Amino acid sequence: MFMGTFQLKLDDKGRLSIPGRFREILHTTYQPTLQQNTPELVLSSIGSRISVYPRAEWETLAAILTETCSMPGLHQDARDLYHVLFGNAAECALDTQGRILVPPHLRTKAQLNGDVVIVGLNRHFDIWGRTAWEDYQRSLHGREEEIAQKIFELRDARVSRPELFRDGLRPPL
Repeated sequence: MFMGTFQLKLDDKGRLSIPGRFREILHTTYQPTLQQNTPELVLSSIGSRISVYPRAEWETLAAILTETCSMPGLHQDARDLYHVLFGNAAECALDTQGRILVPPHLRTKAQLNGDVVIVGLNRHFDIWGRTAWEDYQRSLHGREEEIAQKIFELRDARVSRPELFRDGLRPPL
């Protein structure tokens, strides 16, 4: 499980050292294939951050999004998200020093230079520019209880109206 927040530096070539605890998780939970020495990662960007997924987690996300986007009458926003996530995605692996190379198009999109923050998010982690992360944290300040209440309401809707979320409602692939 990726947890915690780490302040790091992105070097001039776009390389970023992944925290030791995260490297350990990548090597033990997301074991490398025989062809590679290190687990493969997929980087993608939405807004002002880059999300870093171990290949297995990316494939799970991709399957869910592909299934969702194949539904008839799907809202244009869902298709737009699909294009953004996959159109910006890039594969990478840890180098021998535990670093990843963040591609230039993603560094530009997320406005990364110099000081960055890595935030663990359970099955993946995000890379933020330090200023963007601080702005985001300020925007959440004082809203934590309201956000938690909304999450519990969504969970309660799922529990009390399971027919809305039943797998059988999804069209076959």
